[in-house]
Amino acid sequence: MSSDNDYMAFLNKANADLDSGRSQPATTTQQARTETVDVDVKVPTPLTSVDAYYISDTDEPFEPVALRWEGAQRGVWPDASTFSKLISINTDLSDSIETLSPSSFDPRNQYASVLKAVRAAAVESTQGDDSAVEVKIYRAEVGTSRIEYYITALDSEAGLLVGLRAKAIES
Repeated sequence: MSSDNDYMAFLNKANADLDSGRSQPATTTQQARTETVDVDVKVPTPLTSVDAYYISDTDEPFEPVALRWEGAQRGVWPDASTFSKLISINTDLSDSIETLSPSSFDPRNQYASVLKAVRAAAVESTQGDDSAVEVKIYRAEVGTSRIEYYITALDSEAGLLVGLRAKAIES
């Protein structure tokens, strides 16, 4: 090998020979794109100060959720079909959404600060007592082994579904 160019050509040929015999795996996986904050919606302050991570195969931070939901003013929770439309405009996730209680989502009480922040966000506009705020968790499967948890409460004054989202990989 007399020059750098000859050496690079040698390396490129060697790498090309190795790759030519291998079948290339399919790299396109279908994953739904989800939204957490509607346009022109102010995220409640208690949700912006949460510094917690959901523990799974990948430890992801909790992200604020603030979605317009007209049923919130009447104290009505979205069903799976409606929740799917709130978080994903282009993909129907309703068959892959289930609801969980806070105790089944957090049996070891390791996300108490997350639940407290969601309750506080629901009453921020009224300065009310957060102890009576109901919290509901939506579990949405958005791809193969990809799960998103939405820890939510109803802000009836603002007409919002507020909370936090955690992304998880469950193998």
